Amino acid sequence: MIRTLAAALFASTIAFAAPAALACGGDSAKTAQATPGSSADTTVVASQKEKAPAAKKNATVEKTTDKAADKTPFKMLAVDDVAKGLDAAKVKKDAAYAVFDANGKGTREKMGIIPTSVLLDSSAEYDLALLPKDKASPVVFYCANERCTASHTAAKRAIKAGHSDVGVLASGIKGWVDAGKAVDKPVG
Repeated sequence: MIRTLAAALFASTIAFAAPAALACGGDSAKTAQATPGSSADTTVVASQKEKAPAAKKNATVEKTTDKAADKTPFKMLAVDDVAKGLDAAKVKKDAAYAVFDANGKGTREKMGIIPTSVLLDSSAEYDLALLPKDKASPVVFYCANERCTASHTAAKRAIKAGHSDVGVLASGIKGWVDAGKAVDKPVG
C-alpha cells in the first residue's frame, strides 16, 4: 500500500513538473506555446506514469498514449521531401502535389512563402474547397517553424475531410529558408 501511494505521489509530481519542461505543443488554432493539458503534456506524463506499478494507472496511461498517437495521423516531412515533391509536380504537369501555408500575414511578409503554396486564412477553419478534389493526392502543410503547430491543425482538418496522403513540413518556412530554398513574396 505504501509503495502504491508513493508511486501515485511520484506520478502526480511529474504531472505538475512536465508542462514547465515543454517548449511547445499547444493547439495552434489558439496558441503556439505549450498549454497545460495539451497532448504533448499528456505524452510526457504518460511516459512517466508507465513506470508506476499500479495496474489501474497502466490502463489509463495506455488509453492516454493511444489518444496522443491518434492525434498525429499525418507524415512529418523534411525540407528535401517537400522539394522533391514540388520538383516532381513540375516535371509531371498532371501530378498533383499541393502545398499549403498556414502562417499569418506577419510571418509570410518576413519569411516569404514556398513557391506554389496556397495561403490559408486559418489553420482550423480554412475553406475545404481549397484542397484537391482527389482525396488521395498528396497535400502538405507548413507553418513558421518546429515550435509552431498551425500546420498540424490544418493537416488534421484535411484528414477529417477524408484526405489520405497528408504531410507536415516539420521545420516550417524557417527550415525551408535555412536550407537555402527559394521563396516567393506573398501577394496581397
